Amino acid sequence: MMRSDFIMKLMSVVLFVAVAAYIGLYLYQSAKNPLRTEPAARYTVEESGKMEGCIIRNETVLGGDNGVVTLMAGEGEKLGAGQAVAVYYEGEAALERASEIRSLQIQIKDAEAATAASAALTASDTENCVLALSDAVEHQQYDQLQDLSYSVRQYVFTNSAGKLSEDDRAALELRLNNLLSESTNTRTVYAPVSGVFSSAVDGYENLTPDSLGELTPSSLREIEDAAPTETGSLGKLITGITWYYAAVLDSENAEKLEGKKSATLQFTKTYFNELEMKIESIGEEINGQRVVVFSARRGLSETAALRELTAEVEFSSYSGLFVPEEAVHRGRHDRAYIYLLTGQQAELVYVQILCPVSGGYIVRDGGENGTVLREGSDIIVAAGEIYDGKVVTK
Repeated sequence: MMRSDFIMKLMSVVLFVAVAAYIGLYLYQSAKNPLRTEPAARYTVEESGKMEGCIIRNETVLGGDNGVVTLMAGEGEKLGAGQAVAVYYEGEAALERASEIRSLQIQIKDAEAATAASAALTASDTENCVLALSDAVEHQQYDQLQDLSYSVRQYVFTNSAGKLSEDDRAALELRLNNLLSESTNTRTVYAPVSGVFSSAVDGYENLTPDSLGELTPSSLREIEDAAPTETGSLGKLITGITWYYAAVLDSENAEKLEGKKSATLQFTKTYFNELEMKIESIGEEINGQRVVVFSARRGLSETAALRELTAEVEFSSYSGLFVPEEAVHRGRHDRAYIYLLTGQQAELVYVQILCPVSGGYIVRDGGENGTVLREGSDIIVAAGEIYDGKVVTK
């Protein structure tokens, strides 16, 4: 019995010593080779700045007149030279005549839109009609929105698309023409040149692209702070296909745009859109500020009634993989590299640093420069003494 107890105690001691030795060896190896890894994660950083500015275009003001006016052009509508913009009426019957003319114009516009939508859509059913409008909005095809919205109203709400016959439409057009010509106390205003119509006249239509070089930070702020003036005008025509956006930036931020041909602007408040705009000029520094002028050909109709705009301009954008600062080593000619844990070996991989960020760097994805570095790769952050091909384990 005593011999059996002795054997049991001896086995317990041996087991304890073996476990202690294993733990000690593990701690020794861990202290000698403290392996720590982190997975490569996708990372994007953008640097941008907010700015206030105003739109400058070639604009022709259309003079106003006394009497009741009916606009025949919509806001942001593209007009050809000689196309009717508005009709003025005088006398007691002016309001009635104007009301009937407007009603006829809407009916004719409905019929035209229905015909145009019917030709554009693959099927004359409600689903396709709504999908066509949604697609136009998604792809910013604003020139189609008016016609498609008319079509949606007819297909979905009235279900009357196509019910107006050619004879009925011709009768409406004849009645409209008679109303426009039967009275001697009416005057039709025609577009003197082709352009985009807007009824918003603010008194700054004399600011043209030719005056962009004369703008200073102070003069531009005066324009932004000034209240629109009442001109009594009918509206204006925006001519040309290019519009300009002039804004004030701190010199430090303006310098970040130097050497670039274009920049991405995210507009907010009155105009919600993102545009890639050409950088036309960066003015001289005055009291730590500079005037930067951008230009675009998209969005002319959508901004026709606007003068002041707020925008976020993107100075730089980097997208790649995040690598901790401790994982980056420098070789000959200051070339950067890291170690990846591939299987149970350390693999040396050269990296291209795009930009520094807090705690590390954004580097180019290996798929772009022919290395094995990918999102999710095990980056060796710490491992004691390490070299390419060394066997390491977690």
